[in-house]
Amino acid sequence: MSSDIPDPPSVTPRSLTRIVLIAGIALLLVAAPVAGLLAWEPVEEGNVKVVKKWGATTGTVFDPGAHLVNPVSQSTVSLSVRPQSYTMSSATSEGERQGDDAITVLTQDGLRTDIDVTVRYRVDAAQAVKFYQNYRTVESAEERLIRPSIRSVLRTEAGRLPVTVIYTGEGQTQLKAAAERELGAEFAEAGLILEAVQIRNVELPSEYAQAVEQKEITEQRRQQKQDELAVEELEAERKRIEAQGEADANRIISQSLSEEVLTQKYIEKLDETDTVYIPVGGDGYPQFVRSLDNEGTSSVSASSSSSSSTESANRSQTTTSSA
Repeated sequence: MSSDIPDPPSVTPRSLTRIVLIAGIALLLVAAPVAGLLAWEPVEEGNVKVVKKWGATTGTVFDPGAHLVNPVSQSTVSLSVRPQSYTMSSATSEGERQGDDAITVLTQDGLRTDIDVTVRYRVDAAQAVKFYQNYRTVESAEERLIRPSIRSVLRTEAGRLPVTVIYTGEGQTQLKAAAERELGAEFAEAGLILEAVQIRNVELPSEYAQAVEQKEITEQRRQQKQDELAVEELEAERKRIEAQGEADANRIISQSLSEEVLTQKYIEKLDETDTVYIPVGGDGYPQFVRSLDNEGTSSVSASSSSSSSTESANRSQTTTSSA
């Protein structure tokens, strides 16, 4: 009995080569887009990427944009170069850690004071490789560099200041300057750029704060009393000058007034009023009229005497001429 199943086709070396070639082309067509996607490395704005080869840094840093890498041997690590801040504060909602995280310092006169501080910094893009080699991440840098350094600097500098200075604007400026000077050099060595140190608050001991508050209240009261005294002195001086002016004016007026001037003023006032009150002397005549009459009589008497004397003299001269 014969079989109806056909014999399998024979595979020749030539046909096998052909099959392998077709499969290779198909695999290349599929793998090429995938490999292209893996080789394309984008970098977003505000970041840089440190290039590594077989796990070790190469010294190459990719800036924002699109870059190509060898996906087999190369890899990248992204680092943010945007401004960062690290805060140590007594307020639980402000610091990087839960609870009171202010820096406690000992002043020159032995009093403990809490200081709230914020350090503003960023990764130096030009030194990104150095930073990655030393700290890998900003969180690691904050714990290993920023936190211990700022605590050490502020404690050292605060120990040079008395408590009466450390809470003032001058004292806080001195703390800020010392911190920026010391941390700036350390940050540069680590691949960081220090932007600013902000002394946000100085919490004085409660007993000293009460003493300072009481002193301030006393000073304000003293200043208020001085201001009131100054106002009173100015008012007294004003009154003295005003009284002196009135006295001088009265003296000048009294020296310029005569009987004739007063009478003339009185007569002028008569025309300005509807009701006139005239002082009357004992003889029934107005006082100023009597004064004028007396002055007129005196003048007439003097004139008569003068005329009589002149006539007598003329008569004597006539008699002498007749003789």
